Amino acid sequence: MSNSGIESIIDSATLLRSIDKMGIGLAISDPNLEDNPLVYVNQGFEQITGYSREEVLMRNCRFLQGEETDAAHLEVIRQAIKDGRTDTVTIKNYKKDGSTFWNQFIICPVTSLEGKPTYFIGLQFDVTKEMEERGASEERIKLLSNFDPLTGLLNNNGFREAMKKQFQAPEMETHTAAVIRLNLNRFRYINESYGESIGNELLKEVAVRLKGTLAPDTPICRSFADDFIVLLSSIADPLQVHAIANELSDTLRKPYILSGEEITLGFAMGISLYPDDSLDSALLLKHAELAMKEAKIEVLNGPHYFDYYLLDKLLERVNIEKKLPRALADGEFELHYQPKIDAATRTLTGLEALIRWNDPELGRISPASFIPIAEDTGFIVQLGEWVLWEACRTNKKWQDAGYPKLPVSVNVSAVQFRHPHFVHMVRNVLEQTELAPEYLELEVTESLLNNPVMIKEKLNSLKKRGISLSLDDFGTGYSSIYYLKTLPLQVLKIDRTFIQETPSSERDSSLLRSIIELGKSLGMTVLAEGVETEEQFNFLQEIGCDQIQGFYYSRPLDEQSIERLLMSVDNNNTIDKQAF
Repeated sequence: MSNSGIESIIDSATLLRSIDKMGIGLAISDPNLEDNPLVYVNQGFEQITGYSREEVLMRNCRFLQGEETDAAHLEVIRQAIKDGRTDTVTIKNYKKDGSTFWNQFIICPVTSLEGKPTYFIGLQFDVTKEMEERGASEERIKLLSNFDPLTGLLNNNGFREAMKKQFQAPEMETHTAAVIRLNLNRFRYINESYGESIGNELLKEVAVRLKGTLAPDTPICRSFADDFIVLLSSIADPLQVHAIANELSDTLRKPYILSGEEITLGFAMGISLYPDDSLDSALLLKHAELAMKEAKIEVLNGPHYFDYYLLDKLLERVNIEKKLPRALADGEFELHYQPKIDAATRTLTGLEALIRWNDPELGRISPASFIPIAEDTGFIVQLGEWVLWEACRTNKKWQDAGYPKLPVSVNVSAVQFRHPHFVHMVRNVLEQTELAPEYLELEVTESLLNNPVMIKEKLNSLKKRGISLSLDDFGTGYSSIYYLKTLPLQVLKIDRTFIQETPSSERDSSLLRSIIELGKSLGMTVLAEGVETEEQFNFLQEIGCDQIQGFYYSRPLDEQSIERLLMSVDNNNTIDKQAF
């Protein structure tokens, strides 16, 4: 939203009067301007703080801070702004006349379609009077602001204070400490499948298990959502850290009962060590987070320890993240196309569009490196639209040149698919490129099938337009046969991991037969990815696989190479392997 956009909302007389009469303080700041200044405050803000609008607009709200404002509480707000997320803190602020008040402060970002904060909204509640009426002391207020209300564990404020206190102990000069960070796997899907109340019960059970496994005085934090942190301090033998981490791992892996069902919960665990990894508590937390994220990405079981190579990976990630928007604007991306071959007739049946990035400084950057970053940042929505546009435009150009009319398939990220305007975007691209819908195939991944209700409507809408739909990388996720039967998917793509050991591996070959039979029984076209040898091709042909894709016929080719290939195809789309 532009500045003019939010101004048009704020200038609405009816809305303005309602906001002004809310009875609570409301302030809006703009992080895209220097020093994140206030661009709007309501009457509630003026009444609570004693400042007029004219005195505060275009100023950073640090004027509300003073000597008694707790640094840890300020850090909560700063971190929320840095991470672009919602958070709550009870903080001591100062009025214009110099008096103090307890401010229960909620900060929440307003994000753009790309997921980046465009504004921050802050709500203020003066809770000083209520606390006094209940006879609450400042120590009680501080206590309330240091604990997570759901689990009873420390929150980020309380945990940082606990770390500070522990690290000041004299024995820390000769002892080891460790920060263990835990993040639950697929917790969002548990919330979606069982409901938020069941998800909350699960979080409370995790907290109970953590407290039951560790010593009574061990600081344990629920950092946010499904993220937990443990501090082990005054450890005489560093090997004890590993023993405790393994014990935690075993405890958390025991089955949980949700709505009468028994489930096993996965998680990622990252560990940083004091003093080896850092003497600074903030860096120890960051290092443990890096180790935890590495464990999640690499699907590592058990404790994963921080190593300084992770910092190099972080710097590389930050560098790529900064480069992505510029790379798209500067035309550094291009599409390569990998042929799909009918296994029985050896005819060319289609092409898969695959993105490539040629950076002027780093050279060729692997999609495995930049696609996950684009997904995490939300840039995949913009990048995915470019891929779809370029693939459809190029395919229409080939058709207009008289080349064989073949479908082009485009991979769709789960982040991209969930975007509310995805179907509209696809329709718009087809209309503007004038490519007939039957010559576009969209490939979705198994991760989307975890929420079939959400995706079915979109899939049906796309299918009604004549677009073919494919399930990519089958066998690597959590597909349900029921969902395969009920969702409008036409193509089942078997992941390359099932092809690598065939036909030499009897077990893999038997599994491959079963997958092909399953796909065919559901009326789907079955395609095998990663076919690299003649033996693999002959075996797949023998057991009835419909299509193959892989280096045996061709690597992904650039646009000019595909054009030369299309010129060599006969009227029946038959193609000689030597043409590649």
